[in-house]
Amino acid sequence: MSALARQKTLASSYTFEGRGLHSGKLVKATLLPASENSGIFFRAGETVIPATIEYVKDTPRCTTLQRDGKQVSTVEHFLAACWGSELDNLEVVVEGEELPGGDGSSIFWFDIFQEIGFQAQRSFREYVVLKNSFKVGENRNYIFAFPAREFRTWYFLDGGDSCCFSQSMEFSESDDFRKLLCARTFAFSWEVEEILEKGWGQGVREAAFVLDGEGRSSIPLRFPEEAAGHKILDMMGDLMLIGKRVKGHFIGIRSGHTLNREMVKKIIAGDKW
Repeated sequence: MSALARQKTLASSYTFEGRGLHSGKLVKATLLPASENSGIFFRAGETVIPATIEYVKDTPRCTTLQRDGKQVSTVEHFLAACWGSELDNLEVVVEGEELPGGDGSSIFWFDIFQEIGFQAQRSFREYVVLKNSFKVGENRNYIFAFPAREFRTWYFLDGGDSCCFSQSMEFSESDDFRKLLCARTFAFSWEVEEILEKGWGQGVREAAFVLDGEGRSSIPLRFPEEAAGHKILDMMGDLMLIGKRVKGHFIGIRSGHTLNREMVKKIIAGDKW
């Protein structure tokens, strides 16, 4: 662990309404400043759900927290914005079972945080600093993690053996966080039928993009590597489930939420490669 900066919370409260990314239902989230060392946590009714791996429910295509019969879904985009804004302590009161999804990226949360402003706190921020190497995955999908002085990552994405495109992106904390947080959720064209059948993505069907087997997008991209960028955004949001920001070098190869969560568990357990 290392302490390099003061912890931060929001300067005031803020209430936001929007459609859930997957459910499409109108939901409300109220952001409240939280005391130092309290971390990021959600409140659903009387139930407090810390944003840590212990409360993760195994769900596809998003990260869901659950406790005592209450749940909050699609927290990864919100947590990525917290990372990018250097927010340490925050209470989020949720009316509904999913956070507002915006346009399927994290940028609207980031902009809300900047509008509200921040309050520095007395305690210093602590980091998880990798001292060992870790690996999760098998076959074609992996995450590798190595010691490093800052967080940085490289992500590789392709559409599988039958496709003829690939995409990669590098990112470190010294890069443009705003660009990364603009990366929207997406799907491959061969996944769309299942997504529609299961009712996922109802809140962002106009904003999300679809990639075909040659990497062509259904709508204009915000930057060429937007798909890989969104995967990095997801990874960073899921890594926040450690309870602290992590410093290390992460390499993702066709990985997603399941492997992200496995990596979080490995790091916490110290189950090195």
